[in-house]
Amino acid sequence: MELRIKDFIKNENNCSGSFAKAVLSMEDGDTLLLEGGTYHFYPDGAYRKECYVSNNDSGEKAIALPVLNKKNITVDGGGAELIFHGMMMPILCEASENITLKNFSIDYATPFYAQAKILSAGPQGILIQFDGEEFNCRVQRGNLCFYSPRDGWEIESERALVLEFDEEGHPSPYSKVYFSYTGKEVNHGFQTSLYQNIIPEQRGENLIFMRGSIGERHCAGNYLIMTYAGRKCPGILITDSKDVSLENINLYHTAAMGIIAQKTENVSLKRILAEPRKDSGRFLSTAADATHFVNCRGKISLEYCKFVQMMDDAANIHGIYHLYTEKHADGSLKLNVGHPQQRGIQIYRKGDRVAVIDGEKNETGAVGTVLDAQLISPTEICLKLDCDAPPPSTNWITENLSTAPEAHFLGCESGYNRPRGFLISTAGKVLVEKCKFYNMSSGIQLSGEAKGWYESGRVTDVEIRDCDFYNSAYAGGVAIKCKPSLWCTNTVFNRKITIENNVFTQSARRICAIESCEEVIFRNNTFHLSLDLPRHAMHGEDGTTFENCTSLTKEELLT
Repeated sequence: MELRIKDFIKNENNCSGSFAKAVLSMEDGDTLLLEGGTYHFYPDGAYRKECYVSNNDSGEKAIALPVLNKKNITVDGGGAELIFHGMMMPILCEASENITLKNFSIDYATPFYAQAKILSAGPQGILIQFDGEEFNCRVQRGNLCFYSPRDGWEIESERALVLEFDEEGHPSPYSKVYFSYTGKEVNHGFQTSLYQNIIPEQRGENLIFMRGSIGERHCAGNYLIMTYAGRKCPGILITDSKDVSLENINLYHTAAMGIIAQKTENVSLKRILAEPRKDSGRFLSTAADATHFVNCRGKISLEYCKFVQMMDDAANIHGIYHLYTEKHADGSLKLNVGHPQQRGIQIYRKGDRVAVIDGEKNETGAVGTVLDAQLISPTEICLKLDCDAPPPSTNWITENLSTAPEAHFLGCESGYNRPRGFLISTAGKVLVEKCKFYNMSSGIQLSGEAKGWYESGRVTDVEIRDCDFYNSAYAGGVAIKCKPSLWCTNTVFNRKITIENNVFTQSARRICAIESCEEVIFRNNTFHLSLDLPRHAMHGEDGTTFENCTSLTKEELLT
């Protein structure tokens, strides 16, 4: 059955309640037609739900389109523009199957980031000017307070993630990201080195001097871009679902990540665009990653997508390492979250295969099948396996081996963002082909990380072919990086990586740095020298390094 959104709209100035009613009323097989047009949404009247979102901030969300417990439905925007006012999460897809969302755009009337022109930069600090229309800021109680006269909200923050953009709206190749900080805390965990203390001083309306040792980082005439609103509301959250397809969606701006899928089987993205709206004067698209996938299953597919000008990565696929801290008398395991943005995420199902790992040695202590898993609190899980796991000592972790999706990236493009393109940490077969990378840091990074974010796991078969790394890693580093961040660094972690038929265009050879891999194949790759691109020193002796790799097949670069 076809439903038309205009039959549900009662208040054209605020469509939150009407859209929620329309989506919640859909039955199996229904299609909701938005039929183009522009729709505005406010938190008042929106559907509200408590959500735990990996790598984002948990809490109650005001949601415009709640797709809950649905099967075989389609929402077709027909080119509709969805404009959000205030802190809202545009779309939630939860506990649903065979869902298609397509043909619409997401934007915010007032974006949740700050953009200010740098008027001067010197040893004492920088003077910045906000435009007073899209972007407003004042000093309040010694902190920066960002506010929207249009939508009536304000956010006072001790911390803002800062990056410099040039006049073209691209991150400066020599800019270093950091957190400007006005608080008192000195220990910020694994990100402590990124913090820079500042003292903001009001010099006029929307004119602020940021006093501190940050002047050498910036250039007058460029723009300071700051994200300050946390990660409260991603654009589209997909959780505990199956067979979800997103097509022809423009993410002009989202307040946190663009699209995040967690604990979901089979996700397909086709022609997804994350880019500021043309002629908007805005420099930032998504305030965090464009796309993110956590403990998914089946297959993740991204075809002909474009992700540019984000404040974080284009795509990240990984699982969650939990801290194994205690073995109970009945043999069950006490697990704790390693990072606060993993709160409330229960990733284990009955029948899943789970590895219990001694992180200090990078050795598997046991592998068992899940008999039961209970979320005791947002930070604790009780896990029962069919095997006898050894008692934990320092830095023991668990990994769900059943949540290792395959991934296919075809014809995608990413760049002009901080910091990287695709981060891939999944044991499923991965193919990256015919993609283009011009990111500040690595275009592709293969890792596995158990020191800060606790993002599992190893890759077993990754093929990177027919890709164009034009000006990739233009702020430094290498185009392709494989370096696990573990406690034990002298063991082989990843399995097989093939890099072939790719073209690298840079000012010096900075091709790849591969560590801790069982098999590496590097062949039929071409390097083009362009002295017009940002200058950096060559990596290694020929642009490549391979450390602690068991088997290496390497051909010289073609030129």
